[in-house]
Amino acid sequence: MGRRAKQHFEFEAISIDKSAGESQYRQLENQIREAITGGLLPAGARVPSSRRLAQMLEISRNTVLTAYEQLLAEGYLESETGSGTRVAQFLPEAFEYTEQPEAPQATGDFEELLSTSGKVLARYAGWMPDFAPLPQPFRPHLPAVKEFPSASWNRLSNEQARWSMRHLDQCDAQGYEPLRQAVAEYMGVSRGVSCNSAQVIITSGAQQGLNLVTQVLLERQDTIWVEEPGNAPANQLLELLGFRIVPVPVDQAGIDLTRVPDQKISPKLIYVTPGGQWPLAMTMSPDRRQQLLTEAERRQSWIIEDDYNGEFRYTGRPHPTLSSLDQRGQTIYMGSFSKLLFPAIRLGFLIVPEQIAGAFRYARWLNDRFSSPLTQMVLHRFIESGQFLKHIRQMRSLYQERQACLYETLLRELGEVIDVDLPESGMHLVVQGKTPQLDQELMAAADRAGMEYHAVRMYAQEPEQVPGMILGFAAFDQKQIRKAVRNWAQEFNQR
Repeated sequence: MGRRAKQHFEFEAISIDKSAGESQYRQLENQIREAITGGLLPAGARVPSSRRLAQMLEISRNTVLTAYEQLLAEGYLESETGSGTRVAQFLPEAFEYTEQPEAPQATGDFEELLSTSGKVLARYAGWMPDFAPLPQPFRPHLPAVKEFPSASWNRLSNEQARWSMRHLDQCDAQGYEPLRQAVAEYMGVSRGVSCNSAQVIITSGAQQGLNLVTQVLLERQDTIWVEEPGNAPANQLLELLGFRIVPVPVDQAGIDLTRVPDQKISPKLIYVTPGGQWPLAMTMSPDRRQQLLTEAERRQSWIIEDDYNGEFRYTGRPHPTLSSLDQRGQTIYMGSFSKLLFPAIRLGFLIVPEQIAGAFRYARWLNDRFSSPLTQMVLHRFIESGQFLKHIRQMRSLYQERQACLYETLLRELGEVIDVDLPESGMHLVVQGKTPQLDQELMAAADRAGMEYHAVRMYAQEPEQVPGMILGFAAFDQKQIRKAVRNWAQEFNQR
């Protein structure tokens, strides 16, 4: 009989603080994960049974099971009938992208060989974000993925896969009907949007939703009013598709239609983010909402209401959505689950007038048929079980705490040199230096500190006139927030 491999990790040494604010299962999974990534638990090493480990640590077996389920879902552990649970042979990190050497530069003016669209794509190619598996404070756009109940999602996914074989060969191009019904009901209760499942179009994210809107409602060279600064990737897509983009300045009340550069040309579409403007984070005032609807009616324009983070409001009662105020049916509501749940879900939705839903359905079918049926089915069960609403409520409370932490820490560490507002909603703050020179010095210090951020000028048509830094807070706990701001302030003070 061969000798048993030496055990490098003592499970009895795991420390569970029962008085800590962090849950016991989270403490356990974090320590096992660190042992795996640190090499103390090598590939193939067997972990104790849930019953045995619970006895060792004097904790509930359910606590151990929950931690194991999470590590199984993430790919750190693997389990086979009859052989117990072991450390995975290939860890998740093995599948992450590594930096590749730069490809040799070809000679010749190849850009001249590109189509008009290809030249637009080449011009914006630098916008493609690098894949970075470990985000650092304060990368924008990210929800608190670590807080997502992935064990529950994994269980629902496994159950649905077993139950749904007869459904996996096809799916309605408009989306899985029970999911569309659940979305319609939720939108009525949560956002005051009166609609039915026939008006809901399930998409593979907001960008596809925007593409479908242009295919169904617009002609090439049509004029589109967009916010300035605004959603640059969306604006780039619209430019790529051949539309005339007219940036309209925003102020603290939202888009200011009195400052449209050319009032004589009516837009076919007006694209806005009223629930929390991207990137400046203000909420569109009730007066501006009514002005926008009145102007759209007068000019016979469509409106896209991009409500990408409308659920995360922290002050007062939510303003009515444009869609709920629109009596003429000229507003297309666009939502996304990527920021509500996790980016990799790649599911969003449109709410369109019922009379034109058939055209959207067929456009979706021509583009790529449908989104993953299984993912749609799991999301439906996640909503119907009540876990979706529970998660949103928890994240709303958590994000409010993190927003307050970032705001207060910024004022304490850098308050003499920055201007920062506390917005009513959203997942980021905008910080500006009190002078243009300070703005540049703050960015340089952030770079030296290894801090992630987006410059507001990235999202502006005239970048030299737009100061400020976008700091996402949703994905980072209070300890990370305070440490990152302190490091930033130290670098700034040593300039």
